Amino acid sequence: MKHRAAVFFFYWLLFLSPVCLPGQDFFVCRQLHDSRSGEAGWFGSGLFAQRQAGYGDNFDVHYYRAYWQVDPSVRQISGRVGVYFTIVSDSESIILDLHDNLGVTAVSSNGQPLTFVHSNHRLEVTFPATRPAGTKDSVYVTYGGVPPVSDFNAFQQSSHGSPPVPILFTLSEPFGSRDWWPCKNGLDDKADSVDIFIRHPAAYGAHVYRAASNGIRQSETAVEGGAATLTHWKHGFPIASYLVAFAITNYTVFDQLYPVGDDQVLMETYCFPQSSSEFEAGASSAMDMMNFFSQKFGKYPFAKEKYGHTQFTWGGGMEHQTNSFMGNMNRTLVAHELAHQWFGNKITCGSWEDVWLNEGFASYLTSLYLESKDPWATSLTNRRSEINLVTSQPGGSVKVDDITNTGRIFNSRLSYYKGARLLFMLQWILGDDVFFEAVNQYLNDPALSYGYAVTADLKRHLEEAGHTDLDYFFEQWFEGEGYPSYQISWYASGNDVSFNIRQTASQPSSVSFFRLPLPLLVSGANPGEQKLVVFDNTYNGQSFIENVGFEVVSVDFDPDAWLVTRNNTVVKANDPLPVRFEHVKSGCEEGIPTIEWKAADEHSVAYYSIQSGNPAGNDWREIARILPDTAYQDRIYRYVVSLPCNARAYYRLVEFDLSGAVTISPVMNAGCPAGRQELIAAPNPFSGKLTISLDAHGEDTVLLTVTDQTGRIRFSKAFLPSEIPLEIDLSFLPAGVYHLATGSGSTGQKNVRTIIRQ
Repeated sequence: MKHRAAVFFFYWLLFLSPVCLPGQDFFVCRQLHDSRSGEAGWFGSGLFAQRQAGYGDNFDVHYYRAYWQVDPSVRQISGRVGVYFTIVSDSESIILDLHDNLGVTAVSSNGQPLTFVHSNHRLEVTFPATRPAGTKDSVYVTYGGVPPVSDFNAFQQSSHGSPPVPILFTLSEPFGSRDWWPCKNGLDDKADSVDIFIRHPAAYGAHVYRAASNGIRQSETAVEGGAATLTHWKHGFPIASYLVAFAITNYTVFDQLYPVGDDQVLMETYCFPQSSSEFEAGASSAMDMMNFFSQKFGKYPFAKEKYGHTQFTWGGGMEHQTNSFMGNMNRTLVAHELAHQWFGNKITCGSWEDVWLNEGFASYLTSLYLESKDPWATSLTNRRSEINLVTSQPGGSVKVDDITNTGRIFNSRLSYYKGARLLFMLQWILGDDVFFEAVNQYLNDPALSYGYAVTADLKRHLEEAGHTDLDYFFEQWFEGEGYPSYQISWYASGNDVSFNIRQTASQPSSVSFFRLPLPLLVSGANPGEQKLVVFDNTYNGQSFIENVGFEVVSVDFDPDAWLVTRNNTVVKANDPLPVRFEHVKSGCEEGIPTIEWKAADEHSVAYYSIQSGNPAGNDWREIARILPDTAYQDRIYRYVVSLPCNARAYYRLVEFDLSGAVTISPVMNAGCPAGRQELIAAPNPFSGKLTISLDAHGEDTVLLTVTDQTGRIRFSKAFLPSEIPLEIDLSFLPAGVYHLATGSGSTGQKNVRTIIRQ
């Protein structure tokens, strides 16, 4: 099954001698990616570079039928693999991936031998005649040998217990499938289903071998007079080649059905005999986690088959589809690998740049589960410890900026923890209802489900559910580097408390300012005097004032640790704060330039001066003087400029304080072009969709916003003039009066219309 060009990723959580953060569970350990640093050379020059050439784009794999013969005491494999596919474009040949260490003895199709060339880890199979597009065909490859030894060892032979018993297992992270079986190893194509047949010795002395794999066990059959066993597994869901796996040793096996919502899900455990009590308890914990995740993110994606744990000799885990290979049953490891069945297996990241869609989500889900079980004080400590880890260095983006460097791809600080914290911030910004609705829409999008996705896909669903534009957020937090540090000063006067908020960015060359809604917990001297106030911080030096109903004696910033910040300060001012503007903006209403501003606090204002001039020459002259306490609405002022229209006219607002201090606004271009710039919204009144027409030209982005009577933004969308007329769906709004505004990104011009929702 073919989806968009993609690169798929797995989660390998290797915790050997872990260095953990104070107060953290096993989850927040810092060495999970260190062992990958040696892979970069192979990765950069190997299969990845070949796959970029697109040599597998001419066929679409539907089904693998694999027959493997192995002995856990011997590190080698022989087998025969059938590949069933559809030709996408007229082709004389197809290319499969298979390491040169494995010798190919025959390739056939429909019982007829085919010619082939096996070199540079590529198996090119030539057809006797050109296969036209749309042809359904299959090839069978017979091969065998000793798989290569690499930094990650996709095919591993080891032992466990005392006396030692051999174990053989696979782990194909991320391109290791080709090291032990012929397949289409690129990450743009999932097979719809697989059948796996494993033939192995029946026993090692008195120890009976069992073989574990993906999907449902169909049969275990004694062959060779009881000297060998043939185990058949079948998996009927789309699967990436690296998620195909098997393991063989003297497993103890126990199966149990667990209720998960309306389903009965089979939990299947293959563990070492000496670990049976640990793994049996872990299975029960996993099903509790499955119930939790199912309530949040929909039913377990493979409920028709099973979920399982198979023990292996690594220290961490690997989320093989329907069957996670586990080194232990630590609850955090169990939760993380289970979470991948939704985020990583049901939907796979479609690019190494977007690996956080796998790892950030799995880390986020793990935190959600732990927070549902642990005391809040423990969870809050964990949140802050994770934030401290993310901000322990000034730079680094969630978006992977070097997809040839596995150490960068698997970076725990960025791909795992910053990715998880990004999701927590989106939950905070959008609210629980909108956020979880959006994520569920993403998981169930027919174009993505059981396929691949990139960050833009998630962003689209978040924006649609929230009726908002998140360009700024993903530019700053996904593509951008660093984090903000806040310097907050506050002053209380009666029941009013005023704030001035400044921030410094840790990596200003990447992001100079982070826009976020900031939570501040204000407290009074008496019991019950506490209120959480939230301010949308849109520019540096912004001020706010809030009547909280009591006299404030203390302020706590981000009390529940939603935001990725560090080195924040909150200081009570001894004197009233100088006035700051909550907003200052220019506009063009009915073809007339306007200046609008909202004062945060007017305790010490002498007057406001509106000035016109040339910012290049710093030549400013006063065109109007406005006294305080003359606002038309709750400290909101509007001034209509009585000068001729001029698209190159610049303005600024200057506040003169009684103390002599001066506050100057940013420079604005409020000139309207000659002639009226018409904004039309029809029909009006409306009940659902509106069509927007606007006399706008050029390539500047136009921002459209819809606000309610309280000033709250209920909808926003950025668009280009070329998209006009633009249709928007506002059926989600309750009946009432709203203000629709459009603003130009470069000129600052604003057009406003009143619209009525019936």
